[in-house]
Amino acid sequence: MAFKLWQDNVDVASIATIPENGNFKCVGDEFLSKKDPFAYEANILIINDGFSIDLFDGTDWRQITNRGEITFDPAANLDIGEALEYGKDYFIYMVLDGDTPKLICSLNTTYPNGYTALNSRKIGGFHYGHIRKVSDDGLWVPVDSTGTKFGSSGTKWQDNVTVGIVPNSVWDLKNRPQTLFGGMAKINKNMWASIYIPSVAETITFMEATNGLSVANGKLQSKYGELPATGTEGLNQHNFNELAQRQGMRLMSYSEWCAAAFGSPQGEDGSNNYGWTKTSNNARARTGCQVNTTTGQRDITAGVKPYAISAKNIVDCAGNVWEWTSDMSLDFSSTNWNWQNVLGKNQGQAYLPNAAGLRTLVCGGSWVSGVPCGPRTVDGSYYPWSVGTNIGCRLACDSL
Repeated sequence: MAFKLWQDNVDVASIATIPENGNFKCVGDEFLSKKDPFAYEANILIINDGFSIDLFDGTDWRQITNRGEITFDPAANLDIGEALEYGKDYFIYMVLDGDTPKLICSLNTTYPNGYTALNSRKIGGFHYGHIRKVSDDGLWVPVDSTGTKFGSSGTKWQDNVTVGIVPNSVWDLKNRPQTLFGGMAKINKNMWASIYIPSVAETITFMEATNGLSVANGKLQSKYGELPATGTEGLNQHNFNELAQRQGMRLMSYSEWCAAAFGSPQGEDGSNNYGWTKTSNNARARTGCQVNTTTGQRDITAGVKPYAISAKNIVDCAGNVWEWTSDMSLDFSSTNWNWQNVLGKNQGQAYLPNAAGLRTLVCGGSWVSGVPCGPRTVDGSYYPWSVGTNIGCRLACDSL
């Protein structure tokens, strides 16, 4: 590697842990990216020329700077194992091997195996999973196997997917989501979204143990092979908003959701190829493409939804469960404006034209919706206080 090393005479007593968003420099908007992101075969990362970072060697601070573009093979530099695991988030660390700067790839969120928080620095990461093949002109339009946008030659665009390092999931200390929620991909310059429909990471409980009231405890995650969190766990739109805010995330607007879902194939009545949409389904399914509905593991022979992914590599936009947004509308079928006691015990009241006067847009479709499921699908009939077992959410946050 073309790294150069200098000692930085910083007072050791003044240091604890350098924040992950400080004490580094880079040229441009990012320093870590996937090499040949639209070639798909190679899972190699690039560190741009001109990146430098401070690293503690156990005694003194060192400044590490690269002089020339560096290619990095994450699978060949794992701290444990010899291959990247499907559906996992990985983290890239800078460490010192004696006096030699070294990059290590790890599943650990804190520091790589064999090192500590004091002698390693997390500099970036990525998600390894399904990828939809898109145009390489910067527009990210789905293509068939001949490269035709929305084409049907060879492998038609709906089925033209592969597996690897998700290119728009690669992040670094400069190009990253404000919150390292995990399982995220970049939608545009200003927004990152959860790749998977959020599921329960920590048990969710409510005020007075009553579904739909304020959340007391709980946590969400974006993770492969998990059941989407819905009203089955007692959640309504208010609750998802509360959980999102606690983790530095937010519900998406309808326009943001459409941007993330763009390029997802429409659902079908008779199959679960493009989403969990078959009209004979009877419940929500585990998140992810080619997922075994029983084990939650990737199954290339019996896994469902092999092509349920958008152009921006967001999974399950069509079908499975509806997804709450932040957009609302008013129902003016009645003009009898009054205080409506619909928000739940000790939650205040809503001044509305009727008890069903406030609606929230939900997107995507549910497990039995069939053909109506798709990347623009929207329903305006639900109230934000509805605890619907068929409604989950999609979370987002701004770029750092």
